[in-house]
Amino acid sequence: MKVNWGALGITIGLILIAASILAMGLAAGKSISEVTVRLTTLEDQIFILEEQIPIIKAGIKRAVIAQGYAFSKASSEKRAITLEDLKEGYVLADEFNEFMRE
Repeated sequence: MKVNWGALGITIGLILIAASILAMGLAAGKSISEVTVRLTTLEDQIFILEEQIPIIKAGIKRAVIAQGYAFSKASSEKRAITLEDLKEGYVLADEFNEFMRE
């Protein structure tokens, strides 16, 4: 029996190409599902962060009012800012926020 080595080589090559295409397809499918899972996780995290935005804004507003008060008081008396100035500023900020809620 005579073997046609050229045809056998082409057949084996085509089988290897088909196997590599199948493997790449499976790997791409896995990557796409991982990306989908990551996107879903990111959407959940964005939703959680959107809920926290008002809390973060209120904290920043409180800190700005307190530091502004402390700086103004210390500047008017021509001295450095003290911890007492900041405490008074935070009290003022809390009172201001309570007033604005009403």
